[in-house]
Amino acid sequence: MMVGRYDDSHLLLVLQTDHSRIAGLIAAHWGNEVFARPKPYVSMVIAAQEHDSGWWDWEIKPTLNPGGHPLDYIGSAKSLGTRWLDFYRHGIQRVAEQDLYAAYNVSMHGDGLLTRGMGLLPYMPDHTEDIEVQEFLGEQKIFREEIIEQLRQRPEYAEVTTDEYLWRNFKYMEVFDQFAQFICNRYPLNSTERTNGPTKTLSDVPVPVSDGVDDVTLTIDVQDEFRAVVRPYPFDVAPLKISFQGRLVPDKVFSDEEEYLEQFYKGERVTVTYSLEPAA
Repeated sequence: MMVGRYDDSHLLLVLQTDHSRIAGLIAAHWGNEVFARPKPYVSMVIAAQEHDSGWWDWEIKPTLNPGGHPLDYIGSAKSLGTRWLDFYRHGIQRVAEQDLYAAYNVSMHGDGLLTRGMGLLPYMPDHTEDIEVQEFLGEQKIFREEIIEQLRQRPEYAEVTTDEYLWRNFKYMEVFDQFAQFICNRYPLNSTERTNGPTKTLSDVPVPVSDGVDDVTLTIDVQDEFRAVVRPYPFDVAPLKISFQGRLVPDKVFSDEEEYLEQFYKGERVTVTYSLEPAA
């Protein structure tokens, strides 16, 4: 859950599952005369859309941090310990029931959360010394090996199951996640209060362009409360309008989770809409 300020007396809560849907929307519109569309398209959109769907297990009844505040996805989420590994297991399994290629990529993303984005996000903490994390990484590696063995027996997956292509699609996953975090992690868009989360260059994650073209770095230049210019521009429509829902809760220390959950379930829903535009 992303916890940011809405006004002087309220916090804006954006669920990880809603953030995940925005990553899916970004993936769905990715591709134009310069940027190749993700492939396989449907599987990659599903993977982006569902990459954080495991958090549903927690977000149906979210908890407070030790200080009595809503639990933010960065920093205070560490109070959950390794419980969230089970969230990801469940989420990955749900995706696998619908699309094995998508599940492979969601599993890769789960791995990246624990291993500094497999090297792409060196600023992130490294969790690999934890025994439970090691177990999770080991089981997911076996899970992915089994998936790839199945997919490589199907001619239609020949191109997209090479090691090179799988790594390319992992980079796509990290780009979609970083982009959706940048969007959903701040209100209004030009707010400087939230100092965590991706930078305006999406933490310098290398962005695939097309076959034979070197990866690039995207820059998001915020123009005002609701608009940003993206350089270079990767989407198939201009501008790309992105809307997501949040809920408002009082900005206070809650006495217990019962008090918090009442405000969480009753909280006013608000829709935030931002516009992503190419350079003039």
